[in-house]
Amino acid sequence: MQIGWREYIKRRFRRASKYHCVGIEYGVDELYIATLQVIDGKLTWVKQHKMVWDDWQDSLKDYVAAQGLDNTRCQVTLAISKYQLLQLDKPAVPETEINQALQWTVKEQLFSDGDLAVDYFDLPAAPANAKKLNVVAIGKNEVEALRDGILDAGLNLVNISIEELTTSNILPPSDDAAIILHQNPGDQISLNIVKKGLLYFSRRLRSYENLANFSVQEFQMGIADNLALEIQRSMDYFESQLRQAPVKQVYISLDTPHQDTLADLIKEVIFVKISRLESNVESVPGLIQHPSYFACLGAALDVVSESKP
Repeated sequence: MQIGWREYIKRRFRRASKYHCVGIEYGVDELYIATLQVIDGKLTWVKQHKMVWDDWQDSLKDYVAAQGLDNTRCQVTLAISKYQLLQLDKPAVPETEINQALQWTVKEQLFSDGDLAVDYFDLPAAPANAKKLNVVAIGKNEVEALRDGILDAGLNLVNISIEELTTSNILPPSDDAAIILHQNPGDQISLNIVKKGLLYFSRRLRSYENLANFSVQEFQMGIADNLALEIQRSMDYFESQLRQAPVKQVYISLDTPHQDTLADLIKEVIFVKISRLESNVESVPGLIQHPSYFACLGAALDVVSESKP
């Protein structure tokens, strides 16, 4: 994106923000915002806010101005319904040409004639003799509109990421592998295996979009068993195909009022410790750390990690 000279000067000499960073989740129907600030030498979660889709650009601009967030570093994370995540063969081309080569492959996979914004990332471990890439695709017009809305609001956009990567930041780094089951209201479940702060494996669990409407009895009649089977399959793949030590813990943040009951039912099948996903970031008094904000919190924490020497 090109900007005029006056706009460049305006941005170049903005006053530094007193806030450390902002994370924004580009959600299904809403934007979720988490703001971090260093207070007495400690990174602290000081603000959270959500806004509906209607005129979100104007709403965000008003919010940034009202809260004094102008020029704060910001990372956006896309909710899983906003993009396609594909695992594709790594093209046999020089590294500098991979992105261009993937454009054609992705269009063939998605049967798309429209312009796509495509990016990719490697995982720390892969099956033997496999040269695969995890490829992210989203409509180019949509990501450009998102970028422009963030910049017009006065935020300093650092990066646009995806939910699988940013939710991995919620857990402190550990040598033991853990599973995160994360779900936004009305969305699919994102299953991620994280180790040493890195995403090793990811998949989406479909057919659970109405989880919030299921009763305890329905969980007991097979839904919990089906979800446990999906978790067990993922753990088996992680151990046998990626040749990793067993998963030690499962953390859940799911769209249901019966999380504890569901955790107990799953535990009876897979025999792994299960607990609610919680953030270890301190927050100001009165701020309730709601799971709906974990993806945008993870996006903000990504900015923190990038700023460390």
